[in-house]
Amino acid sequence: MKPLLLPFLFSTFLVSVLPAQEMPDKPIVSKASSQKYAPAHGAPDCITLAVLRGDPDKGPSTVEIKLTPGCIVPWHWHSINESVVPLSGLLEISMKDEKPVLLTNGDFNYLPAKHIHQDKCSGSKPCAAIVSMDGPFDIHYVDKSGAEIPAAQALAEADKLMIKSGAKPAPKP
Repeated sequence: MKPLLLPFLFSTFLVSVLPAQEMPDKPIVSKASSQKYAPAHGAPDCITLAVLRGDPDKGPSTVEIKLTPGCIVPWHWHSINESVVPLSGLLEISMKDEKPVLLTNGDFNYLPAKHIHQDKCSGSKPCAAIVSMDGPFDIHYVDKSGAEIPAAQALAEADKLMIKSGAKPAPKP
């Protein structure tokens, strides 16, 4: 009887675990002409995004973001890891205690969770990028010392800088 017990327990384990797992991913093709852009909640008005895969509010996802020239996303961090691949424009990423880096078409940037950074669309052309996140999207704005501040305060300060530089908000979708 003992030799049959182990296979029985293993098969019982598989039957109970497999249905609880997610179904395998399905291929996705997202044509640029059919993407729907919307304001990115919690972000400046100069950014819009289109969800390419997943649901940024619920879990891992991939989105395309568009930033108007001069758009600034003030100092912030996320609870999740973020990977960025610019498609167009000059995307400036400033990371705490490091020199700003200019990224362009095809470059790659990985930002680990809780890494303080700031984004800016530099130059005179709009920026676009693919952003992959490994969990639900959130954004925590910080001041120069790294202390968390309300989104309204951070965005108001960024708006002042953008207005001063002549940046315009994204057109409403």
